[in-house]
Amino acid sequence: MKCLKIAEGKGHFSLDGKIWSPLDEINKDHILTIVTQCLDEGFEMDDPTESTVHNKAHQIIYSNLHTKFFELNSQKSRFKDESENLFKEAIEKYQE
Repeated sequence: MKCLKIAEGKGHFSLDGKIWSPLDEINKDHILTIVTQCLDEGFEMDDPTESTVHNKAHQIIYSNLHTKFFELNSQKSRFKDESENLFKEAIEKYQE
């Protein structure tokens, strides 16, 4: 799913890949939703080096999110394994 894009010199985010909102309206709940959905499907984002973001606030937010999402996407299998191991005891305990 594509979660970040650059259009008309501004950054945009999407929770579903269809409806796009300005990047300066993103909040922690939006980020959590994007991360949860994209961990299964993978992150698709416009590369900030290929398109110019004219709005300075959008540029900073986009750049930081792109870096973090790219890192998470490249390490998602390790992240999932660590998460599963962290909660493995609790899951086994409450499944019984």
